[in-house]
Amino acid sequence: MASPKASKEDQVQALFTKLAPLIKGQQHKKAVRTIDSILKLQPGDQDAVKCKVAVLLEGSSFQEALDYIHALPANSFQFEQAYALYRLNRLQDSLQVLAQNMPDTPAKSLLEAQLQHRLGNYTAAIATYNKLVQQHKVKSLEVGTNVVAAYVSGGRAHEVPAVMDALALKASDGLEIAFNQACADVAVGKLDAAEQQLLLAQRLGRETLYEDDVPEEEVEAELAPLNSQLAYVASRLGRSEEASTSYQDLLNKHQADENVLAVVQNNLLALQSGTQSHQKRFAGEALKKFEGLMDSERPGLLLPGVEARLSEQQKKALHTNHALLLLLTNKSEACQLKLDLLKTRYLGSPALALVEASVLVKDGNLAAADKVLSGLQSDSPVISLQAVLMRAQMAVTNDDQAQAISILDSITDAEVRHKPAVLATQLALQEQQPNLAGAISTVQEGLTWWQNSMTADKTEKSTAQSWLQQQLVHLQLKAGDRQSASQAFQKLQSLDRTSAASAKMLGQLARASAQDNPQQALALQSNLPALPKLTGINLDDLEAKVAGSRASKGVSKKRPSEADLASGEVREKKKRKRKPKLPKNFDPENPGPKPDPERWLPKWQRSDFKKKRNRRREKEAVKGSQGAGRVDDALDSTIEGNEPVAEASKPKGPARPAGAKGKKKGRR
Repeated sequence: MASPKASKEDQVQALFTKLAPLIKGQQHKKAVRTIDSILKLQPGDQDAVKCKVAVLLEGSSFQEALDYIHALPANSFQFEQAYALYRLNRLQDSLQVLAQNMPDTPAKSLLEAQLQHRLGNYTAAIATYNKLVQQHKVKSLEVGTNVVAAYVSGGRAHEVPAVMDALALKASDGLEIAFNQACADVAVGKLDAAEQQLLLAQRLGRETLYEDDVPEEEVEAELAPLNSQLAYVASRLGRSEEASTSYQDLLNKHQADENVLAVVQNNLLALQSGTQSHQKRFAGEALKKFEGLMDSERPGLLLPGVEARLSEQQKKALHTNHALLLLLTNKSEACQLKLDLLKTRYLGSPALALVEASVLVKDGNLAAADKVLSGLQSDSPVISLQAVLMRAQMAVTNDDQAQAISILDSITDAEVRHKPAVLATQLALQEQQPNLAGAISTVQEGLTWWQNSMTADKTEKSTAQSWLQQQLVHLQLKAGDRQSASQAFQKLQSLDRTSAASAKMLGQLARASAQDNPQQALALQSNLPALPKLTGINLDDLEAKVAGSRASKGVSKKRPSEADLASGEVREKKKRKRKPKLPKNFDPENPGPKPDPERWLPKWQRSDFKKKRNRRREKEAVKGSQGAGRVDDALDSTIEGNEPVAEASKPKGPARPAGAKGKKKGRR
């Protein structure tokens, strides 16, 4: 008979033997029950405890694993605890656990880099990845993919080719690395190259998934992020209709994850916002769709699945667009509440500052809006320019042209400041003041910049210089400086002699010179281009093209000339006189009286028509004022013999006794 102790060890060994195939078969619930049976027999068995923690994490029971780890002695399973917190989207708590006294292992560095990436600390993430590669000598494809993603998200996409060369990575190595390289190409503006990389990633992904016998629906779900990025690149390349169709297909199939669908929905609404004629209705419908992405129980957060998977940059874009839609639908209070929640989370966000300034402008608080915009600091030149232009627009609305000009002068980017659109706005404001000297100085500064520009396109440069030279001639004429205007016009002719603008400027200069120097005006007038003449035009062909004309119907109107008629070569065709058609049995010698010319008119329209009068009772009609007419004497009661005569009574029948009723007719 075996001893009880040997029997317990045998039971434990049998349970471990049973546990191994359950773990390999990913039967996590049965594996946990088996481990619990082992721990009942041997409480605190370290192998069983490690197996339970690993099985819970592998089975995605992260909260249960975290609770079990908390029940164990302190400082045990710290890495597993940090990983469970990471998968529960408690990123800061996970980072704090990793910061405790833990050995510096490759697994710890990899998890720390991923946490920094998810938190938006891309510089720290890149530094951790570099340590992982350089110190721990980890050069796997997964790590290389994450390194490239960190460089793209951190705004260092231009360094990606060098990083890939250092890590010996190629786009053809796999779906993820090709996708990340495409994202880097998008970030630096290489859209055509990005599209080719995305198509390569799509092909690699399909081949890999089909080799693993993955169903078609799952293949489409795996490739949904790729298709979404392809649609985004198509929209950036100007193929808006193609992009819209691709986005709509992704939404209709419902095969992608909810985080991908959230990005697709945001991009589709952003793409359609500029093409809708009814902006208010579109904003209302778009707001309903955005409300479906928000967590109603946790204000300021997205749905749990969306919140956990999107990057901070993507989440900020979704929240900003939601606030903007609230503003467009006239929900200013809700928009302000949303901004108050987001400002603490995304401190100093330039995009949120623009929305906040728009809310203040809508409420009429221009001073507060200008204060928000003046304190805006952004690395994005687009957002900085939007803030400056918004401030200038507010100054114009407030009828402060000087402030608007000063704001436009504060644009730091010289290329943007000397764009024809910005210069035209400045000139219009300076002419309204009026400040012709300042306007002339602005034009001359713009001409100097464009003449020395090395980055502008040749056609763009020529067009800008020609336009600025025209403005200079116009302003100098307006200021009365005809000599300078004449010199500026000569430069304009050297730039573009054949344009209609040059002729217009020449006419203006001639009119201005005619006041005190007629000789110069005549000389300038002689240089004006001749008016175009109608040469080489066949009038018959022109008339034939006019609908309804005789020529268009094939009827010729060409007549012989007088020379042809005089020579006798061509005889003028005489008109044939036709006999008039007369009525039947009509005698022309004895036509009788002339017919009435009004015979075709209705009788009531003829001149001899007289309206019939109602002559009845004409004799009895009383004329004159009331009471002045003749009165019948028989009606006068003052005359004797005109007493009223009583009406003859009618014979009455026998009276019915009181209460008697008529006889009812019965049935026969």
